[in-house]
Amino acid sequence: MYRRTKFTYAQLDKVLRSLGFSRRDFEKDGRGVCYDHKETGAWIILPEMSKDEHVVDYHLDDVRTTLDGFGIADPTALVSKLQKAG
Repeated sequence: MYRRTKFTYAQLDKVLRSLGFSRRDFEKDGRGVCYDHKETGAWIILPEMSKDEHVVDYHLDDVRTTLDGFGIADPTALVSKLQKAG
């Protein structure tokens, strides 16, 4: 069993869109979601999850790493943005 954060996938979706990501659903070896950030070329792939499910901790780690690596947002500010999106 994976550890879950206190944030939902709906909150994560809202924050990523506010940072300029667009969302595209896809189906290849299962259903998933791709978030693209056209300005920087960054992308985040996640499995399709219910919006009410709490985010798996390593998914949030992947998002933080991408935001930091592409200079989109300070990863420490992500938690604050997620709380406000609640």
